[in-house]
Amino acid sequence: MGVYAHRFIEVLGKDNKWQLVPLWSKYKDDSYHEPDVVAGDLKLRKHSCFLRRASSGFYSTGSLYSVEDISHPIGSGELSEETRKYVEGWDYPVRWECFSLVELEAYADKCREKVYSELADAFHDNNMRLIVGMLASAQGKEPKEDSEAYYHTPRYTFDEYMESYQIVMDELQRILFAVDEVEMIYDWDRVRVVFFYA
Repeated sequence: MGVYAHRFIEVLGKDNKWQLVPLWSKYKDDSYHEPDVVAGDLKLRKHSCFLRRASSGFYSTGSLYSVEDISHPIGSGELSEETRKYVEGWDYPVRWECFSLVELEAYADKCREKVYSELADAFHDNNMRLIVGMLASAQGKEPKEDSEAYYHTPRYTFDEYMESYQIVMDELQRILFAVDEVEMIYDWDRVRVVFFYA
């Protein structure tokens, strides 16, 4: 059994209170749960949160671009009532973290700029090595390689930074889908993700 990031999307309502955005899925018959909504043949199940393994992706502490870079702790008194109820029966304390949708979007932009910067550096280093090698060859000398230096090729840099950037963008798109397509909330200042690990 692994550790998961339990993620909740909350929206600040007109009453200035946070409200949980429920996530719905098609109900599959099982002996543990009943459908939350039944309308004719349609059966739906309501989810308070969505889970992500804490050992990989945006919620992993080992990620190149990590949620730790933008999240900040909040008290349980600052949560919506439904979110708080999610952990009422648990025997251990939960440390809640959150970030706003605006913060996540700004962070995604910052990560994209980092990809551009790292690629530019990799191309520059690669080009300089080629130029030095050509100049040494033109003078009939062997190009000197610094055995201590470590170079990232442009391809390696692209793969490393782009994959991590895509993880951030995937998380942004998931949340945008839930609040923009499902709930139609356009004021991103009033949307946040709260989460904890368990």
